[in-house]
Amino acid sequence: MSGPRDPTGDAVTDPISVVERWQERAWCHGDLDAVDDLLADPVLRHGPSGTQRRSHAEMRSDLHRYQRALGKPQITVHDRVADGDRVWSRLTMQGANMDTGEPRTVQWMQMHRVAAGRIVEYWVLYATDVKW
Repeated sequence: MSGPRDPTGDAVTDPISVVERWQERAWCHGDLDAVDDLLADPVLRHGPSGTQRRSHAEMRSDLHRYQRALGKPQITVHDRVADGDRVWSRLTMQGANMDTGEPRTVQWMQMHRVAAGRIVEYWVLYATDVKW
């Protein structure tokens, strides 16, 4: 399995570019193929529910569930910084629940660790329908 490529066909390994592609493809466009292209299998997720090792199949299922809750949200990146293989982001996602049409806003603090052009581990904290 090869990593992501830019339009010229060159491999994309810059951690910020990998994270930006992940957020754009998986969240804004609802592209579940981003799981195969941009995540390690398995990927480690650290969040409010603790640490989980998620396979590609589980990540696709998770994303499908998140998409029901937010649709294809607009993402506003407030801050993003990289240090070596880690990328920290503070962002807002605004979308609408696909079942009810109710608007939703989620504020995020995220850190992704990237190796060989793939997200191998990430940490997330979030607040729903509040403004930070």
